[in-house]
Amino acid sequence: MPAKRKIALVAQGGGQRGIYTAGVLDAFLDAGFDPFEMYIGTSAGALNISSYLCRQRGFGHDFILDLTTQDAFFNLFHFARREQYMGLDWAMEQVLPHQLGGLKMEEGLRNVERSGKSALACVTFADTLQPDYLPIFSKDWQKVLKATSAIPLLYPSPIEINGEQYIDGGVGDSVPVREAFNRGADVIVVIRTESTAFEKSLLNNRFFDSLINRVEGAVPNYLERINLDERLEKFDALQKELAQRFRSVTDKYVDDNADSVWPKIRTAIVNSLLGNKDKKTLSERETIYRLHALGGRKLNADTIAMLVKHYQTYQDAVTFIARPPRRVEIIEIAPEVALESSAMLSKPFQLEHDYQDGMKAGVNFLSEHGQRINSVSRNRESQCNIPNPLSGDMT
Repeated sequence: MPAKRKIALVAQGGGQRGIYTAGVLDAFLDAGFDPFEMYIGTSAGALNISSYLCRQRGFGHDFILDLTTQDAFFNLFHFARREQYMGLDWAMEQVLPHQLGGLKMEEGLRNVERSGKSALACVTFADTLQPDYLPIFSKDWQKVLKATSAIPLLYPSPIEINGEQYIDGGVGDSVPVREAFNRGADVIVVIRTESTAFEKSLLNNRFFDSLINRVEGAVPNYLERINLDERLEKFDALQKELAQRFRSVTDKYVDDNADSVWPKIRTAIVNSLLGNKDKKTLSERETIYRLHALGGRKLNADTIAMLVKHYQTYQDAVTFIARPPRRVEIIEIAPEVALESSAMLSKPFQLEHDYQDGMKAGVNFLSEHGQRINSVSRNRESQCNIPNPLSGDMT
């Protein structure tokens, strides 16, 4: 008999991309597969774990496809005009237990308590940007699921739980695999919503391209109203503030990227303001080049710190997965190529495509690992009745 091991499930967030995770977990439910003792999810990952433990096949699919595509949840035009934020409150009202198709939280709680399991949602302290891990099945479950998804750029304020202010868990720990290890997991199954190809870009210069691209709409437009010298003076002051904030968050990227990138940003600003269309400069830093010209929400060092922290924690997780400690086995379930859907504003056909991909990935995982993991699980109820993808069971 193989030695029994503590098995954990970790689910990354990703907004609407979480429909891939929903597909994986629905495949698990179809097979009666649940060898886990510990569950940790971030954002949409926490929601998917909730429905998995409530044994509600199709809940994650319907929540993302039917609710998050509605204007009541997010309307880009209204958001741009500052008339509406992301409708997390509205969405949570739609899934209350008394609603048709709502989350059966009592059943999930019974499942967790009966088997001595733990189910946690990752959230982030708003003031320190450090992660915290809150029980999903508690009296505050609505607040917990909102907090883990409360993206500061899209949701107006932190969520208060037990006197603490929390924001999106993806900031503090986007893939909480290390936390599962710290809590004693011997085997960790990680469901990712980013393809493995994505991580290759994190340590090169595209890190800052992507970072700036995410916040380019938040750049103040005062640079357009002052002369060149004053613009550069203000830019230099901004650079010092951000560089200091970068260092307060992480020293991982600063030496290799940040100090070298600021002169290029400055050059791009000068070239633009003077009408110099240096194609080579622009092609290297296209998104950074647009910093000076784009108006909108005020640039905030706290926002930059939050985004840097998000990238840092993601890269830390990727590194941990690639080089785990000897005593732990990590098995990834991730799309081979980028998903069709986006974090927001995805088309229904894209979401359905990614859900089906998740279902297939779940079945493939069960075929390759299911029986072996069940054999070392301490959960005797777990099965592995793998559905046949050709039989129509996956629809």
